[in-house]
Amino acid sequence: MNKAIKLFCFLFLILGSFQISAQDTRLGLRGGLNISNFFASEPDDTNLRAGYNFALTTRSSLIEDAVFLQAELGYSTKGSRVEGDLGEASLNLGYIDLPVMLALGFADLVYIEGGAYAGYLVNSSISGETSGGSSFSSEISTSDFKRLDYGLVFGANIDLKPITIGARYNYGLQNIMDNDVANFFGSRVRNSVFQLYVGISF
Repeated sequence: MNKAIKLFCFLFLILGSFQISAQDTRLGLRGGLNISNFFASEPDDTNLRAGYNFALTTRSSLIEDAVFLQAELGYSTKGSRVEGDLGEASLNLGYIDLPVMLALGFADLVYIEGGAYAGYLVNSSISGETSGGSSFSSEISTSDFKRLDYGLVFGANIDLKPITIGARYNYGLQNIMDNDVANFFGSRVRNSVFQLYVGISF
């Protein structure tokens, strides 16, 4: 795990160094709400799970006032909820995410962004409540899942300088399940995450 985290930080530093050397580079922080679910073949009744996200951000101008390069490094919760006759359970996954995007700026106010992300699973757990009303919570081994996640990301934001308000969608391409225990959710399961966030730039 430490090697993967170091690799993500190294890649972010390389991107950050490139951006800092470019003109009109802005650094910042963002955080907000995650609404996540799975693309899963089983069970059919997976439900949305609320979580959170936060990240360090950079944005550099490639074409003045028109095209920008964005790179971020942060933490994002993912997962899903399942309801059945025996109760309900929430599968909670935590990732270090590194999205890299191109953004198109309009009137120095609205930005449309798109690109790709890579994520590394750092923690996993399950929690919920039985049909009898008893609550439960337990850690799950991350070895039940593929540690690396990746996919596409696109969204939009309004830049009020220094405050940014935005929405984003992460479409997972990786099958995150790795063994028969995790395959309760089906032979192929991918992350799906909608994000709302507020950021501040420096």
